Amino acid sequence: MTPVVSGTGVGRPSVGRAERVVVIALTIAFAAVLAVWAVVTTTYKAPDEPTHVDAVLHVAIGTDWADPGELHYLAATNASLDANLREPASQHQTWGELLREHPGTAPTSIDQMSQHPPTYYALAAGVLHLVHFEDLRWDLAVLVLRLFDALLVLPLPFLAWATVRRLTRSPRAALVAGAVIVGVPEIAAIGASVTNDALMLPLAGALVYFVVRLLTGDLRVRTTIWIALFLGAMLLVKGTALPAIPFVAIAVMAAGCTRATVWRNVLRTLWTLGLAAVVGAWWWLRNLLVFHQVQPDGLAPYARPPKPFPEGTGASPEIFLRDYWNGVSRTFWGSVGGLTQFQLAQFVIDGLTVVCLAGIVIWAFRRGALLRPAVVLASYPVVLIALHMQSGWGGYLRNTIVAGTQGRYYYPTLLALVALSALAWRRVTVTAAGRTRLAVGIAVAAMALGLYGVVYALRAFGQDAAFWIDDAVVRSFDRTGTLAAGGAFTLATVAAAALVATAVLLVRFLRRPEVQA
Repeated sequence: MTPVVSGTGVGRPSVGRAERVVVIALTIAFAAVLAVWAVVTTTYKAPDEPTHVDAVLHVAIGTDWADPGELHYLAATNASLDANLREPASQHQTWGELLREHPGTAPTSIDQMSQHPPTYYALAAGVLHLVHFEDLRWDLAVLVLRLFDALLVLPLPFLAWATVRRLTRSPRAALVAGAVIVGVPEIAAIGASVTNDALMLPLAGALVYFVVRLLTGDLRVRTTIWIALFLGAMLLVKGTALPAIPFVAIAVMAAGCTRATVWRNVLRTLWTLGLAAVVGAWWWLRNLLVFHQVQPDGLAPYARPPKPFPEGTGASPEIFLRDYWNGVSRTFWGSVGGLTQFQLAQFVIDGLTVVCLAGIVIWAFRRGALLRPAVVLASYPVVLIALHMQSGWGGYLRNTIVAGTQGRYYYPTLLALVALSALAWRRVTVTAAGRTRLAVGIAVAAMALGLYGVVYALRAFGQDAAFWIDDAVVRSFDRTGTLAAGGAFTLATVAAAALVATAVLLVRFLRRPEVQA
């Protein structure tokens, strides 16, 4: 398709009705998958979910946002944890009853979430007030928060489509990018749990989209203002936004940069970062002034004491890299549960990781108009990896443990990785027929993986990842689920139908001969 040029002189691709229908179908399928994960995941059995819920409750009942390490669990939250699997869900009390019967806080338990800005928790607390949470059974109030988070991440397939559409001008590549988001089980598992990552993901996705606009010729001031605003908003959510600062600096400096425009770009970069600082970076500057750290540890009172390596041994780069690879890769694609104990098949995880990384390294960076955008986009995950590995190595040296290897920490860079992958797979084959077959294969594989994730959620939380879904799974959902087994299986059936229907629409569209590769 030929690009349409707006009145401002900024090119934009035209989008046909059939393409819009597939984007809508992807969004509906993603909504159905998110609903399954929100309902099927056992309450409090998503990573750090009880801690996030407790922080939301603190804000909802009017508690001041404490300094890192000084926010204690509410006694009512601990009571809900005790009751979670001890009694049937139908017998759970309301939050109002728990707060009256268990007032105050537990002095020996720390909620580390006060190490983050309170933005997400304030928004989630507002949602609780909208539904009159004190009159709701406590597990249903947690479900409301999960559905709120699912609504926050719902635009991700659209953002992936829009980003790749702008970057490549290819409807085929853009729709495959949207399908990839739907197909990663861990994205839905995290997005449909109570977590501040749910707010970070759409903000980071929007940031990458506007950066791509800037890098592909949209040099208008308002585009740069949007970049600054989204960066500032990210910085008001959590520390995983910090690597976006150098990414934005590189992008704003590189966009349209020539010898004649260097100083103009320097000035543009400075005011972009300055606006982001006014919106959100001030929180981290405050941390430096008050706590003398950018990111204070919310669990500092319970931090692991330094532990030397046994005599005659020392830190092993081989062990560190092995544990880092295994931890990040499995929790990026799909390793669910409160302790990430239910993981997808290891060969699936390793295969996906190797193929995707190899594809980006081999094919994403080729000479041409898209080389500069590719390099800038790659800087985002590279900076994050460097900072994350540096932090992990430091912890390994202090206490001999490789910790913090969570794939979701890389999700702010998700759309940058998807965009790089889109650049790469379009260059794997040079023939139109080959590109069509590859696009269809990736799209169908993504929908199949999304369906695998739905079935795996039923298995994991119904009976500890048992191979078969049997009567024991039904009894488990009937006893502990926010919905009985019938409701959970109905939702799963709807999600499966949506994924299959979307796969059919994708294949039909991608095979159309007039669709640009």
